[in-house]
Amino acid sequence: VKGKLYFEIPDSLFGREMLLGSTISEVSDNAAATTGSKSDYPLHVVFTRNDRSVQLRTVNCENITDETGASRALAEAVKRNTADPILRNYKIEAWNRDSTAVVVNVTDLFVADVEEMSPFSKYGLYTAFELKKTFQTERSMLGEIKAFSDNVVVRSTLSYIFTLTRGRTTLVKDQPLTAVMTRSLVLLPREPYRPRITDSRMSVFPTGKVLFSEREQRAKVIYYAHRWRLEPSDMDAWKRGERVAPKKQIVFYVDDGFPEMWKKHIFEAVDQWNEPFGRIGFKNAIAAKPYPKDDPEFDPDNIKYSCIRYAPIAIANAMGPSWVDPRSSEILGTDIFVPFNFTAAIQKKLLLTLSAADPEARTTQPSARQIADALTAMVARRAASAFGVMPNYAASSAYPTDSLRSPSFTRENGLAASITDDVFYNIVAQPGDRERGVKLVADALGPYDYLAVEWLYKPVPGAVTPHDEVPELRRLLASKEGD
Repeated sequence: VKGKLYFEIPDSLFGREMLLGSTISEVSDNAAATTGSKSDYPLHVVFTRNDRSVQLRTVNCENITDETGASRALAEAVKRNTADPILRNYKIEAWNRDSTAVVVNVTDLFVADVEEMSPFSKYGLYTAFELKKTFQTERSMLGEIKAFSDNVVVRSTLSYIFTLTRGRTTLVKDQPLTAVMTRSLVLLPREPYRPRITDSRMSVFPTGKVLFSEREQRAKVIYYAHRWRLEPSDMDAWKRGERVAPKKQIVFYVDDGFPEMWKKHIFEAVDQWNEPFGRIGFKNAIAAKPYPKDDPEFDPDNIKYSCIRYAPIAIANAMGPSWVDPRSSEILGTDIFVPFNFTAAIQKKLLLTLSAADPEARTTQPSARQIADALTAMVARRAASAFGVMPNYAASSAYPTDSLRSPSFTRENGLAASITDDVFYNIVAQPGDRERGVKLVADALGPYDYLAVEWLYKPVPGAVTPHDEVPELRRLLASKEGD
């Protein structure tokens, strides 16, 4: 209304936890951020109110008590000492007819400089410099607004003047920047997904919690593993050893901006992850699909949708950040960015590592086959991060060097025990090895990747709390000792 944004908030949504996230949809300087990237982790928020105002609070869920057995006194003491701070306080502008909803002016949250939702991305090229920015109110405005059953999407055009320095050196001074930002306010589930407590022997992305344990009479740090909500659609059939579809498939939408010759290999890279999920009883758990053309709700900038995106930036490495439910570490959405410039990095790696074994590597331009191999490996490697698996840089040490010149060994086992290791090509291959069938590209999943999927996603029947799962998960890792 007249350039201002109003929210009508029904009583049923007060106290409901939400995520408020920000995605860059357009930007005037792609060194600051690339389109599709998230500016930072989303804000974990809740609306509360009194008779005269509505408070937007950031939720404090880093301190927890025992899942079972904690006394009410302990739970209330922790809650009092970790109350949710107020981020904004809004005057109630109006009530609806039956007084079951209030209206507030939230313009200052969406057309303003909010540090957690800034267009200057931590994945941009300017992160190595000291940034000083000034928000330009007169050049900023609201854009399109969409509302759906469990989320609201607001677009804003934000303008800045910024200066970059490093020590006494000024890189740019008073440079203008304009970005179109897509903000998603997403309703979290009433009941969080049951977390899985990490084990130091598994390299998975964690969210830390301070547990005030009444049972142990001490406070200690525990970590929840990042993982998708993957549940068998038919638990009885799963228990009988049948492969069953998950209740909700994990879907990656593939940017239609990719060169046509690349798309096939991106789909193949994602699809190969179905095999480790299949071994733990899931059928077609993972899918890669084109951007839908006939879905009015689809928006690649909405954090609800996970996308593999084409990034026209000078960075050579792919990225794969995820957003999680802060209460449980359930992965809610992720993006994989494939940079335009990755072919330049391929050429350098090929020349330095495979020139002896592969004549095609002795060029200044990778062939179509080499691009396809590298693209498949890159997307498969970043998909691991999207599933919650951190890089395992020890994986290459598990294989004897001489085995990497064996055709049968490399075909069966790849070049490292995990695709997440930074082993791209077979650096010990010699002239004639390619013709003998020795594998030259690390584009296949290793045994550690199968273990990581099993540890993260295999259901533990009968478990009620995260602690109930721990013995079974420890038995799984114990079975791999010495492997």
